[in-house]
Amino acid sequence: MKYSEAEKQIKALSSEYDIDMEDGDFNVVHNRNVELIYVDGYERYKLDINSYYKESFSNMPFSSMLYMILSELAVTPLDERVEEKKKYVKVYDGEFGYLNIDNFTGNMIVTDKFEGNSYKTKFTDKDIEQLKQRDDIPLDWNKVTFEEVEDE
Repeated sequence: MKYSEAEKQIKALSSEYDIDMEDGDFNVVHNRNVELIYVDGYERYKLDINSYYKESFSNMPFSSMLYMILSELAVTPLDERVEEKKKYVKVYDGEFGYLNIDNFTGNMIVTDKFEGNSYKTKFTDKDIEQLKQRDDIPLDWNKVTFEEVEDE
């Protein structure tokens, strides 16, 4: 499970929950001020309830569901919890110089970086390595540039 998936599921449980990751751990904050429970960001399988709230944890909104979500996150290997960064492949300068792959045919075009249902424009490092192996993409990969995709 990714941190982003866990955060989305937890926030859907109750508006009383928020997430704080300032210290590297995945902390669930209750009512914007109490770090209630956390998953360790440096050690797999480590999940702990704030000792002050151990007795009352079961009375928190959807506490069983919250614990199940965090348990799944805790068993996820550390390197699989973080979303892989995506990049645009810039073939040449200008607004319309970005690599696009047609989602239906797999064909390549160079145009803008807008990604919709028809074209993929954001690629992980793994995607890029696969694209480099394709004979039907006539690019000099030493001359293209990569731009990190800002928060999606």
